[in-house]
Amino acid sequence: MNILIIENSKTLSQLLFKTLNSYGYSVSVDDKNFSSQNLIKSKIFDVCIMNTNLGDTLSKKILKYIVDKSTNTKILGICNRGSWVEKVEFLKRGGDDVLTYPFPIQELLARIQSLMRRPKNYVDKNLYIGDFMLDLDNKSVYKDNADMDIRKKEYDLFEYLVRNKDRVISRCELLDHVWDYREYIGSNTIDVHIKRLRDKLQDKTLIETVHGVGYQVKEPKAS
Repeated sequence: MNILIIENSKTLSQLLFKTLNSYGYSVSVDDKNFSSQNLIKSKIFDVCIMNTNLGDTLSKKILKYIVDKSTNTKILGICNRGSWVEKVEFLKRGGDDVLTYPFPIQELLARIQSLMRRPKNYVDKNLYIGDFMLDLDNKSVYKDNADMDIRKKEYDLFEYLVRNKDRVISRCELLDHVWDYREYIGSNTIDVHIKRLRDKLQDKTLIETVHGVGYQVKEPKAS
């Protein structure tokens, strides 16, 4: 699980970072220049923990950006001051939960797990890209209503790329989201799976190689 921490107190942000990291979460911290926009553009986060008291304008700006640009990220606000009116306002603007500091770490972990149990925002049962349909329930790929012979890991790789179409996905991000960290991964594993996927899709242009970075799927232009 990827977690983003937006907190202007370096002491608190590092405490949260070390604690969540010790529980196995992948944690990124924005505690200085509030470069959250660049972080969110480059990586998908499951949960964002943000200070609700960064200054009225800045807090609202960051919250709105996450709500608009990262619709499946759950947002947990933390505050060490503020009335219930401010907390309600945070929730109305798109926050999912608010936790008042100081708090026991067990409560923070419980709140994170509670947020992740909430249903995702995906509505459609299928994903579409060009001539292909991805059946999310059965983990299958179809072209012209024909079921394609796609293995599980190839499907997982294709689904992740399609969900993030028009965005360049690094090899590190693919390893983080598609492969289990407990698996042994060879240096060319991703490249091999991409080649197999291209061969099976019989489309060499759908998955683009961005040299030195990773891969990108783009919606084919209408002919």
